[in-house]
Amino acid sequence: MSIGRGIAALAGTVAVAAVVAYAVSAPRNADNFMAQEQASLGGKSINETMAEAQADAKRQQCAQYTRAAEDAWNRAMEQGTADRDAARLDELDSQVARFCNT
Repeated sequence: MSIGRGIAALAGTVAVAAVVAYAVSAPRNADNFMAQEQASLGGKSINETMAEAQADAKRQQCAQYTRAAEDAWNRAMEQGTADRDAARLDELDSQVARFCNT
């Protein structure tokens, strides 16, 4: 009976070791895959494609917040409500700084 327990314990240990080895290597394999050039992406890697998409989204957000901030400032100056709208104007300015400063 003790030989059977020993074999079962050894099999359990091997199974746990295999799961741990796979878990440790999986992120590295994913990173390698993400860095490989993909024909379906025009020869670019997934990482490059994602970086371009993020940069494009940031440019669009910058343009939107810049436009919104300029409109809010102009409206506040025309209506003389700059003091009342100061918190909103500051928030828009901080968003412009966040998205437009790379």
